[in-house]
Amino acid sequence: MLIRPLVATAIGASILLPSTHAKEIDPKVIETCKEARDFQGCVKAFSSKEETQSEQNNPSSATNPEQCDDEGWCIANAGLDIFGLPKVVGWSYKTLDNGIHYRGPKQYKIKHKGQSNRYLAQKFVRHYHQNAIPATSGYYRTVRAGQRKCGYNANGTYYCYTTAPKRVWVPGQPGQAGGSRVQHYTWVGDCIDNTYAYYYKGKLKGKWKQGKAPSSCDSIESLSRLRIKL
Repeated sequence: MLIRPLVATAIGASILLPSTHAKEIDPKVIETCKEARDFQGCVKAFSSKEETQSEQNNPSSATNPEQCDDEGWCIANAGLDIFGLPKVVGWSYKTLDNGIHYRGPKQYKIKHKGQSNRYLAQKFVRHYHQNAIPATSGYYRTVRAGQRKCGYNANGTYYCYTTAPKRVWVPGQPGQAGGSRVQHYTWVGDCIDNTYAYYYKGKLKGKWKQGKAPSSCDSIESLSRLRIKL
């Protein structure tokens, strides 16, 4: 018998969640949860949130719909998103990488790598769901096995003994509750080299990548153009 694999689509979601029909699941929720390790738990969490919050938390959505561009970036109105977190009003947002990324409305010059007339920056905020992480127990790890030693005493008697193994204590890790999370990061673009990178808590994540410049680089005299990518 050929058994088809279960996929995280609207049909798959209806099989995984017998109490929830596929037509009741927002496509954005499926898109957000499709790469999650616990797809079922992710869809359950966000589907129930969206169902109860859509009218209570976003009462103006029907009369004041959000404006979106051709690339799927929408300007956030007041209310809560599918993670139950307040939207960053006035910022554009898009669902990417199992989360919602909010993009600041302005790019601005910054002093970076000792230069103040070369780099642009733009603020980002990511809302996402963190699965619960179970705690782990501590344990002893053997770093050196016991050794058997034999020889003769000064009086000529023979002896043998085994030394105890050397062990070190490896502490356990506390668990983390699952739930919605907020992450801040900054895009930085080099208007001369036409490259860009992302910084989290002031530290570079990954490598600088090649790109094309936005029009914001035109305000920096005699510099090349660079385009933001996400």
